[in-house]
Amino acid sequence: MTRTETIKEFFKKAVLPVAIAGLLYCIFKSACMRDGELDLLWLWILCGLPFGLHRMCVWIVPGSGSLGGGAALFVLNFVIGGLIGGFVLVWRLLVAAWYVPLTIYRLIVGH
Repeated sequence: MTRTETIKEFFKKAVLPVAIAGLLYCIFKSACMRDGELDLLWLWILCGLPFGLHRMCVWIVPGSGSLGGGAALFVLNFVIGGLIGGFVLVWRLLVAAWYVPLTIYRLIVGH
């Protein structure tokens, strides 16, 4: 692996997920404030939405019910996608933390 490939992979696997997570935190932090305290569950769900919605294999589709029931299931889909995405986001941040020493090793050794 050349130095250029190593640096590109570092930015793709480490810098970009951390930057996206930081940007999402800055955007959604004010929306998750309740009585002066940060609601971490809603912050988890909102920050996980971009990472989890497209990973949902099954969407809950409302039957021939009322409009309120259909809207509730639509919101439930987003909540479930946000929860899944929260775990994906944590995984990406762990991978990013792993890529820092790995990239340093690759640059020093020259693999």
